[in-house]
Amino acid sequence: MALIYARLPLADTDLRPLAEAVQKPHAGYRLTAWEGMVPDGLADTFVASRRAMDDMPMGTVDYGTVVWDLDRVRAAVAAVAGRGELLYTVAAIDESDGSIAGFTELVVPGSGTGDAQHYGTAVLPEHRGRGLARWMKAASIVQARERHPDLDGLLTDTADNNPYMQRINDELGYLPTHTSHEYQLDL
Repeated sequence: MALIYARLPLADTDLRPLAEAVQKPHAGYRLTAWEGMVPDGLADTFVASRRAMDDMPMGTVDYGTVVWDLDRVRAAVAAVAGRGELLYTVAAIDESDGSIAGFTELVVPGSGTGDAQHYGTAVLPEHRGRGLARWMKAASIVQARERHPDLDGLLTDTADNNPYMQRINDELGYLPTHTSHEYQLDL
């Protein structure tokens, strides 16, 4: 399997079209965002939304399935904070029941400079095909630039067999930087 790494150079990015895209409604959905730990009122639905990553295309490499619970979410947030970094999450809320349909996470250096790293963008299968991933990621980019004007860029990586996320990254202006190949050996 190959991972394609890409970078969005923020200084060269026109945020106006992204901000306009964020403002366009997606029928039945709304965006929400938070820093650090998910708010209590969304915690259970956020944990449930983590399964959106379970079928992420990863080629022939089997990473297994990570089982998420609230303790694991807390541990991940604490690990990011323990490194002195900031975790931002943008989520799409299904207005019919208030549940999280998808999310994207961005980790920003505590200094607010250098490059930030996308940790994951995923939409639950029953909500796919509605443009939510692009919408959330565009919101994440706009928010990162507004909160941290000295950030240089945003980094992401995508499996080479995930054309959906590759297309989103391309449309948002991410430029490929390099590719790595991963292999799995059964012992």
